[in-house]
Amino acid sequence: MTMHDAIVIGSGAGGLAAALTLAQAGRSVLVLEACKQFGGFLNPFARKKFHFDTGVHYVGEAYPGGSLSRTFERFELGIEWNELTPDGFDWYVFPDYEVKLCKGRERFQQRLSDDFPAERDGIASVFALITEVETALRTLSRIRGPVSLGRALPHLPALVRWGRATLAQLLDHYLRDQRLKNAFAGPCGDLGLPPSRLSGLYHLALLAHYLGGGFYPKGGAGAIRDAYLERLAEHGAELHRNAAVAEIEVEGGRAVGVRTRDGHLHRARVIVSNLEGVATYRMAGIRRSGMLAPKLQKVEPSHGSFMVFLGVEGDLAGNRIGDNNVWHYASADIDALYARVARDELPSPDACFITIPSLKDPDWPDRPRAQRKAPEGHHIVELVTLASPEPFRRWFGMPTLKRGAEYDALKQRLAEPFLELAEQYIPGVSSRVVIQEVATPATNAHYVQNDSGQIYGPAHTPSQVLLGRFPAKTPLDGLYLCGASVIGCGVMPCTKSGVLAGRLALRELDEQSASRGGWRSTLRSVRDLMPI
Repeated sequence: MTMHDAIVIGSGAGGLAAALTLAQAGRSVLVLEACKQFGGFLNPFARKKFHFDTGVHYVGEAYPGGSLSRTFERFELGIEWNELTPDGFDWYVFPDYEVKLCKGRERFQQRLSDDFPAERDGIASVFALITEVETALRTLSRIRGPVSLGRALPHLPALVRWGRATLAQLLDHYLRDQRLKNAFAGPCGDLGLPPSRLSGLYHLALLAHYLGGGFYPKGGAGAIRDAYLERLAEHGAELHRNAAVAEIEVEGGRAVGVRTRDGHLHRARVIVSNLEGVATYRMAGIRRSGMLAPKLQKVEPSHGSFMVFLGVEGDLAGNRIGDNNVWHYASADIDALYARVARDELPSPDACFITIPSLKDPDWPDRPRAQRKAPEGHHIVELVTLASPEPFRRWFGMPTLKRGAEYDALKQRLAEPFLELAEQYIPGVSSRVVIQEVATPATNAHYVQNDSGQIYGPAHTPSQVLLGRFPAKTPLDGLYLCGASVIGCGVMPCTKSGVLAGRLALRELDEQSASRGGWRSTLRSVRDLMPI
């Protein structure tokens, strides 16, 4: 039996980042992926020469010198980015108001102030708080001792004051007009909750993340996944597909290996899990563990998603969307729209994200076959909404494409109003659809190997952010955690969580001790609270 330095369970953005962090340091790494393809939500899928992204629709901080760009450069991934229209790449559409998020906080602040001159002071206060929160989180990440702690103290009041507040409470404090509040809350779907339940601090961090511009990877999410796999192979990492882990082996209070569902035992000096936090602890046989006991018992998962993927014939260059993302809201009451999900109702397009990835990557026809979005003369359109897993629960665990006629008919029926919505923004699109696929929480449960069909890890409520999430260093020696459970959901937080877990694992490998990392690892993770 081969002894590896490290085993990484799962190959989402966090797992790949952890694996490459370890492999670049010369460590022997084994990556075990349960599915037939690597990448998690970085993995596109193909249908009749159409290639659809499942989880990456845009990112922030990918400009030169941005946090995500620097991380990818250190990994030598060679990813290139298309910047989305700076004048407006996120379009929030309500019945009584619409506005586009643009690049540059001063520019967006002025845009809102022009529309709501009577609330100019409140708008300025919100933007000042965005800057303060961003600064506070980054300063906390640099704490190494008493001196750096002293530098961080002046930035703590904002976190203390608003740390337990929802986005609705925060916006109500500064603003009066509901349309203006909605302008700030527009992208709350990126974090999977309505304003009355979403952490205000996390949402401000999200806005800070995107105020430097929106970006899309050339070649789509698959280009990121493929670059990771190439680099891992260059560094000698082993990567196994169809290798679902059933159990984390523990001896003498230490994680020493994993056993896959087919019975194979793989041993390693450290284990990094890219699985959801509760699932990781369950695999290690830990259901109650000291300070984590309340968390393990009460973690609230995020919602799932319902996605409609369209392959469309013809030129879409003249449509209303362009390379923007549309956040369509059928009502000005975002909370009422999200209440359908909380009530476990079937999904509807009343709160819906619409995007045309093939217009975000205009050079796709010239890319390698696997990175081409569609056949020549065609485009892809994607519509996404949050969804409760409950209406789809009985199909969990069934093979994809083999869940039966009733499931297929339900997907088709639910997709029809989404096509009607697409017509509002892309006239004539429904008559040009040549292929249609629908994904539900049952799809999520299969491809990211979780019990609830969730897409964002633990829900981003005030009690489940910052120190309320799972630390990268677990109480079990030799076991580390990365992914959406650690910092937050999205490409950058998950990537950063993988870097964090990888570095902590390297420290243990170097020192042959798991005694360091605890509170410092948590504080280091705080700097990476720029979701998505």
